[in-house]
Parts: sequence; structure tokens; C-alpha cells
Amino acid sequence: MLREIFAPVCAGCGGACEGRLPVCSDCQKGLSGYGHFCENCGFPLKVHAKVCGQCLSGAGWDRIYIDYKYTGALRNLLVQIKFGYRIAGAGKLGELVRADFLQKYDIITDVPSHFTRRFRRLAHPAHSLAEFIAAKTSGRYEKVLVRNRKTEYQYKLRRRMRALNVKGAFLCDRDLSGLKILLVDDIITTGATVKECCRVLKKANAERVDVYVLSGGHV
Repeated sequence: MLREIFAPVCAGCGGACEGRLPVCSDCQKGLSGYGHFCENCGFPLKVHAKVCGQCLSGAGWDRIYIDYKYTGALRNLLVQIKFGYRIAGAGKLGELVRADFLQKYDIITDVPSHFTRRFRRLAHPAHSLAEFIAAKTSGRYEKVLVRNRKTEYQYKLRRRMRALNVKGAFLCDRDLSGLKILLVDDIITTGATVKECCRVLKKANAERVDVYVLSGGHV
């Protein structure tokens, strides 16, 4: 009876969920992925291409993996976790990750939040995803980056202002020479945040920086 009362409610349809992840099996099947990618860096595209605008503009990552489009049940779930204080199932987000295509990395880390947002939010999707991927791939999770100043929410800003908003907002106080890093986040739109993080990691002499993002709101 208690399981029925406290069973997670699906973020997509509002129905009951069979497992602990607050998205029912039907809504999970409806999650949309991408059909075309850049051969060079892996960025999702509307048409197939050998190189993309991200490559030509110097995105900062060596390769990027984006699992799903930021729509439907997944979008609702992430919004509820980040802004609606939804804890139930947040730690199980990793079950949506298709980690079998990821390489072996020396360090798996996440895009950090400012301490004021960590204090206010009860769950942190990027951190949960990074720890899950580390366990899934027998990798090592470490906190590498620090967010040294509070920034405005990116979704509130116009595209051209987002890069300025996060410029200089991250620090890495260690030498990453010879290390392969996987940077993890829960959503990417313009890519300004992960590009700035990649820039800082490369400045710390990381040999390779790949990015994994659960969802993309750009294509």
C-alpha cells in the first residue's frame, strides 16, 4: 500500500511509474534522440556532415555526446528537479544514459553549480549523472572545476550574451597534463557553459576533453 501511495508520478503523463525513475516506461520509449551527427566532433545536426560549425568555431571539446532532445517527459523532469524541488528519482537519471559508447577516461567530472544554487536545490542532475557514468564505466569521479562566481541563468539571456555570462566563471587549480577528461552536464543549448568549462580544462593542460550531455535543446 505504501508503495502505491509514494510511487513516483511520471513527469511526462502524470501516471504511475513502474520503477524509481519518475518517467514511466511508455514515456521513456517516447524520448527523442538524434539522427545526424558531425563525423568530426559528434555534435548533433539536422543533416549529416564531416565537420560542423562547432568544429570550425573551436568549440573546445574533442568529442561531444548528446543522448536526447530536450523535449517531452525529459524536459518536464529536468525542470521539476532543478526548479520544482523534485527529489524523487533524481539520483536515478543515470539509468537513461547510454554509456556503452563512451571511452575510458582518467577523470569524469561535472559542470559545477555555484554554492548558492547547490544550497537551494535539493538535487543536482549533472553531479548525479557524472557519478553514475563513473560507476558504469569503472571510471573515477572527481570534482575538478569550481564555479567562482554566481552567474545569471543562461535560459534568461539572449544567445550573444550567454558566453559573456559564463566567461571567467570557472576555475581549475590543478595540473591535468596527460589526462583524458569527460565533462558531464544535464542540458546544452548554445553550448556556452560547456565551452567555457572545456577552455579552462584545456588551459589546465588536459590531453583530451570530451563532453556528455543528457539532453540538447538546440537542434
